[in-house]
Amino acid sequence: MQITRITLHQPVGLLRLVTDEGLEGHCTGVTFPGADVGLVAPILVGTNPLDRERTWWVLRDLDEGLPSALHAGIDVALWDLSAKIAGRPLFRHLGGFRDRVPVCRVGTAEGTTSVTGASTGATGASGPGIVKEAKDAQQAGFKAYRFGMAVDENALVQENTFVHLMREVRVAAGPDFPLIFDGRARCEVDEAIRIGKTLDEEDYFYFDRPRPSNDHTGGKQVAGEIDTPTSAEVSSPIEASRVMTVQSADHIRSSVQSAGGITDVLKAARCAEAFGAYCHLDGAGISDCFAHVHLAGALRNTPFLEMSGQEVALPFVLNPVQIEDGFVHLPDSPGLGMEIDLDTAGDMTSELIEA
Repeated sequence: MQITRITLHQPVGLLRLVTDEGLEGHCTGVTFPGADVGLVAPILVGTNPLDRERTWWVLRDLDEGLPSALHAGIDVALWDLSAKIAGRPLFRHLGGFRDRVPVCRVGTAEGTTSVTGASTGATGASGPGIVKEAKDAQQAGFKAYRFGMAVDENALVQENTFVHLMREVRVAAGPDFPLIFDGRARCEVDEAIRIGKTLDEEDYFYFDRPRPSNDHTGGKQVAGEIDTPTSAEVSSPIEASRVMTVQSADHIRSSVQSAGGITDVLKAARCAEAFGAYCHLDGAGISDCFAHVHLAGALRNTPFLEMSGQEVALPFVLNPVQIEDGFVHLPDSPGLGMEIDLDTAGDMTSELIEA
């Protein structure tokens, strides 16, 4: 079997790897310049789709460089295609750990509210709104709740509003419900330590991204001063290995789109697993949630799939990911399990790029 054509439907972002035997590998949510398709065509066309690892290395070492979105789209489509050839759902093709994944509710007000309760974004919410979200998430059957806020130093010191909010969220969600606070990589070291002490008291599950990625010195200082586990964002297996060896965070966070593919996240997650650490997947992810769903189904050290519960799939995806009782059940059909209506995708396509 050989790949004979790369097709990209724009602006809908459907990438197709077409083979000489009729099977196709798909990825949705892919947007990049058409010229880049011509760049990768000589590497992919005429190759065996099962030589996925070799292709990953060739694409990674391109002298011209490759946009992570394109690398990710190709990698996802190759995994989809290879699992279809094997006749297995992708999560089983990746190793297989579970056939349903617990879902962490991502707060819709994340990052849009100051600790005083004043809206800082078009869809802002107040502190009480976040408390309600946490309680609603727990009652709706979600298995965790994650939120982030823009921290106002004066409000933190003078009004102590932030500390009160953390405690109110814990009371609303109950003592055993996992809570995650996202520092959005914006906290100063002393600020992160102060926040972390509050999270310690309220038994939060982990402190997400207190420091910017690759700040190993500051990250290690924060992680050493608090009991709540911290995470650091990584975009490659090398970055994951540095975080783990330097101990600048307890967990890592990554995504298929930012890292450049399923392969990259797998390698980073296996690195973290060797250190007994979690690898968190950032949001619902590329390919209408399906890529992260299958990764979470294959990785023991990914505790949750992050979703807001308000994701909307593209119109040509006939079987969008559904949350049931706080879980997402893994598709049992080969590959990603996305059911694509190519006719509808064609009707929505204004530019068809082929190579």
